[in-house]
Amino acid sequence: MTSVGKRLRWNRELHRLVMWFGIVFAVCIGIMNIGMGIYLEKLRSEHKVFLAVIFEKVSATYPDVDEEEFVKVLSGRVNGSQGEEILARYGVFQEYGRESFSVLERQVRSMSVFSNILLSVFFLIVSVFLLLYLKRRQLKIYGLETYMEMLYREGYLLDIEDNSDDELSGLRNEIYKLTVLLKEQAVRAAEQKKALADSMADISHQLKTPLTSMTVLMDNLADDIDMDPAIRRHFITEITYQLTNMSWLVSTLLKISRLDAGVVELDRESLEVASLVGEALQKVEVAAEWNQVSFALKIPEDAVLVADRKWTAEALANILKNAVEHSPRDAVVEISAEENDVYTGIFVRDRGKGIGEEERKKLFNRFYRGTSAREDSVGIGLALAKEIIEKQKGYVSVESERDKGTCFAVKFLK
Repeated sequence: MTSVGKRLRWNRELHRLVMWFGIVFAVCIGIMNIGMGIYLEKLRSEHKVFLAVIFEKVSATYPDVDEEEFVKVLSGRVNGSQGEEILARYGVFQEYGRESFSVLERQVRSMSVFSNILLSVFFLIVSVFLLLYLKRRQLKIYGLETYMEMLYREGYLLDIEDNSDDELSGLRNEIYKLTVLLKEQAVRAAEQKKALADSMADISHQLKTPLTSMTVLMDNLADDIDMDPAIRRHFITEITYQLTNMSWLVSTLLKISRLDAGVVELDRESLEVASLVGEALQKVEVAAEWNQVSFALKIPEDAVLVADRKWTAEALANILKNAVEHSPRDAVVEISAEENDVYTGIFVRDRGKGIGEEERKKLFNRFYRGTSAREDSVGIGLALAKEIIEKQKGYVSVESERDKGTCFAVKFLK
């Protein structure tokens, strides 16, 4: 098969188009010839009636006229200009003129042949223009295929000057837009993949560090049977803390993966805010004890909200854990609640170093670790909390000042 730039590429669509074009041509020729035949038959019938009337009138007026001679006169070709003038003078059959029917028949047949030739020439010209149009269209399609190959090879340049106002140029532009969109998504996916890879490396490090620390502590406990009870108690507390952190990390990762997979169904039930906060506090009790942080609660007894108890407690626990980790020792984390006609809000305020404006914009991003984050922080707790709250028609915001602390506000709209 030769290149489409030199001749048409005869595909199935073009074969079908040519077939239908041939059918239309044959139908037009057939209809025209049938019409000519009907017209000729009508002329023949009228001429027979005309001759029969003349023959009847002449025979009635002149009974002595020889019938055979008269028939020869009627069917023969004569120059009847004089008779035509006489008939025209009286307005009789002047539309037939001086030609016999045989001459009229030949004229109709000649006109039929001429019409066939004219129609054939017309279809031939239309065919030429149609093939030229199809060739030009195939060239554009071939150019579009080449353009898509360039896009596949990351050739994302669009020649605006080459555009024209037709459907193929519009399709070309839409393909370009789609490709640019896919490119942007691919770039974002690559960035997310890299971020995920970095995060997994951090998670692996976070798991490796406490495992190593616990192994050393366990070896010391096993090797020194007569260890001082205070030191032994300190080692056991450290091991418990490391195990708690590891358990929280693995549990949080599993919860995030379940939320991403869309397999979590959140219940809608009326919850007492005081009870919900108490359940969240139980989850951070060990971390608070380890950091020597206490809590001050100011929650109205009648404050309620509609949410899923288990997952909302998980979200609050992550916010509380963040407050504990960023509070100095012997600090107090304040927890308050507010209810009005618009929302029910829970506020968690710590007295830590505070968060800068740039960091606040990234605070809820997954695996983001701020400048004031602990070494064992992974950066997924607040992201999980935000996702849980927003899935329940709530939202979380943060206000902070340097060296004055941070306040997280969780509000559930009514």
